[in-house]
Amino acid sequence: MAETCPILIASDLSDASEVAVTRATQLAARRSCPLTALHVIQEEPLWWVVKSGDLDPDELRADLLREALVGLKSQLHEAAGRLAIELPESDVQARLGKPAVVVNEMAASIGARLVVVGAHGRHAVRDWFIGTTAEKMVRAGNVPVLVARVEPTHSYQKVTVAVDFSESSRAALRAALDWAPQAQFTLVHAYETWFESYIEAATYERLRQEQEEALHDHLREFAREVGVRGDHEPDYRVIAGHPGTAVVDAAIKARADLTVCGTQGDTGLRHLLLGSVAQHILRESKGDVLTVRAGDEGV
Repeated sequence: MAETCPILIASDLSDASEVAVTRATQLAARRSCPLTALHVIQEEPLWWVVKSGDLDPDELRADLLREALVGLKSQLHEAAGRLAIELPESDVQARLGKPAVVVNEMAASIGARLVVVGAHGRHAVRDWFIGTTAEKMVRAGNVPVLVARVEPTHSYQKVTVAVDFSESSRAALRAALDWAPQAQFTLVHAYETWFESYIEAATYERLRQEQEEALHDHLREFAREVGVRGDHEPDYRVIAGHPGTAVVDAAIKARADLTVCGTQGDTGLRHLLLGSVAQHILRESKGDVLTVRAGDEGV
């Protein structure tokens, strides 16, 4: 493991971001990781003030930045209070710009091993159409992104990991083992059949069973290669169906508080198997979601 594990919190100071701050604080305390809380102020609202002539835009920027720092400090201390722990080493930063861009720049500058963000902020409806800030971070960044949805009352206990045997899903499982080492794991591989319409039912059922047995064996081998211990045996699930739907449904059935999936490529969020699987998981999961790109599991 790396000697340091800086965690970056992207907070818009909304109620949703309080969940992210609390989860990040909990993870940082457990791993002795330094925390940086960042708030990014978008420029657009300021131009209405400039046009009105009521306020000096530079003074407004300065006021907003100061207020953001106060808000971030308050969120951190309140999170430590909710967890009944001492606040880990922490810093607060406020910047002007586009949130996803600034967050990724800050993550690179501090060597962050994890970025934590709330599921929805102040613009949830708009985000649904143009892509959430979290999704933009996943597309543009090179650091694992944890999207926190549920108020953390305990460390992650049940974790579902999407596995398609790619390098990105290998990185995802490594990251899951690092950030939730004591959790019960469910490894899910989804496949879509193509031959059921062309052969008789008995033959199809035999081929399906053979395929699923082979995939179960592959999942176990995959887990061992990544580093799953014999005394920490996961639940292996091989499911026929669309990967994104299968992973989300499996996480619900397992009552998972964290779902982990990989992303691929340097041109943005790509498919794990068929369709925009990672995006589907990000949008439809009921619990927290950790996305990891191959080579960027960090710690």
